Amino acid sequence: MDERTEYKRSFSLFQAYDFLKERGLGKESDEIKNSSDHFQSYTSTLRRAKIIALVRDKGLLDDFFKNVWPSGLTEKGISRLKFYENLIVRFNGDQEGTATEEDEEEAAITTAENEFAYENDLRRYLVKHLSVIEKGLRLYENNGTTGEEFILPGTSRRIDILAIDTQGKYVVIELKVSRGYERVVGQILFYQSSIKTIFKQDKVRAIIIAREILPEIKTATEYLPDFELFEYQLSVTLNKIK
Repeated sequence: MDERTEYKRSFSLFQAYDFLKERGLGKESDEIKNSSDHFQSYTSTLRRAKIIALVRDKGLLDDFFKNVWPSGLTEKGISRLKFYENLIVRFNGDQEGTATEEDEEEAAITTAENEFAYENDLRRYLVKHLSVIEKGLRLYENNGTTGEEFILPGTSRRIDILAIDTQGKYVVIELKVSRGYERVVGQILFYQSSIKTIFKQDKVRAIIIAREILPEIKTATEYLPDFELFEYQLSVTLNKIK
């Protein structure tokens, strides 16, 4: 069996540290290894997320997959990779929380990964049916780059969906499969400003879509221009076949 098909959920931190040192990143390796940082229930997982962010920034991600974590090239690995990247974004934006035992950390990871799987499904559906958000809305496309998980140049940040409205205005869409907490406002404001700068736009719209929009988000965005909030609902239709 190809080693890429033998999925390993996590990569070895010891192998990762050696990989970094062999490529002239010994200082960064030691900083991550000796860091006491934690975010919510994440400790060792946060270290792995920092390593992923570092090797991506240094252009070593493919090399890292080849030598340390071949499972990162699998479908499950790609989902895990996105989890690591999002964890760094959340850590940088909000470092509150307390570290817990390893088994609790794994339970939290499982919950988060399930949420990301649902978020991926929601994103794929909306990309194909943007009209359910707004009539005439279309996915951004340019020279083979699309607005689905649009990566902001020079960063590891991903916009869930970057779209264009009927007036030719850019629309940044952020998805949350559970509740939309107020910290997502800062996240999408960063995306909104970045798109204005990248594409030299005076106006960029922002949309947050979540299962539940909390009152804090409504208050935080009440006076923000070009900002819209949506709640989604899931439904199941059964078709009898026998």
